Amino acid sequence: FLSSADDENKQNRRGQSPPTQQSGDQDGDEMMSRAGMWLMLAACAGVMVSMAAGDSQERVQGAFVHVHKDFEVFEGQVGKEMVFSVEIHNMGEGDAYNVDFFDDAIQGENGKAFKLKEGSFKNHFDKIEAGDYVTFKQVIVPLVPGPLLIPSSVVTYTEEKSGGKKISVVGSVDGFNVLTTAQANTKTLLNVGRYASFGFCKTLADWLRLAAIVGGIAAITLTKSTFTKAKAMGESRRRKQAMKALGVEDLKDN
Repeated sequence: FLSSADDENKQNRRGQSPPTQQSGDQDGDEMMSRAGMWLMLAACAGVMVSMAAGDSQERVQGAFVHVHKDFEVFEGQVGKEMVFSVEIHNMGEGDAYNVDFFDDAIQGENGKAFKLKEGSFKNHFDKIEAGDYVTFKQVIVPLVPGPLLIPSSVVTYTEEKSGGKKISVVGSVDGFNVLTTAQANTKTLLNVGRYASFGFCKTLADWLRLAAIVGGIAAITLTKSTFTKAKAMGESRRRKQAMKALGVEDLKDN
């Protein structure tokens, strides 16, 4: 009787085990599906936010003006012209009216650090349409060597043709170095020499070292040549003395 009861208990335990394992598997699958659903929802929300942000940043409502200068060279030379291209862009959706350009800060250096040869420090445009731009040139001649700072330009405009509130924008600060004629010529020679020396001599110090090496080699070669010549003259003199002692000094030295 006890043996049959134990067998029955074992069968009951065996029969109850699989349902417990199946229930755990179902709970895990349900949690994974919920996590996947939340991840999908978060990804969709992120895409929608990025699309909305992109749409809002495509174009600015109304006029949006930007001013900057382009240099043809980034290093000047005393007495030589430098050309600046001033560009005023309207990157907004509306037209810009009564556009005024001012270079008052740099105008104060005219006649000191440089002189204005062509162009103007002020300019006016009645209208710059949306997406369009205007450009004009300034030609200056540096007068002194060293760093030359180009202060910010200022542009004012209105969004109404009849006037109204003036909107002001400020350009970036730029600068470049001005060389003397001797410095410019030295730099040109160094650039040429860099190619002639296959890139080994890039600075004046490199050329001085090369000149010292070449001079040393030349001195050694000249000393050796002089020694060889002096040695040959001494041997010739001794040979003539020996021939004279033998009484055959009338023979030619071959």
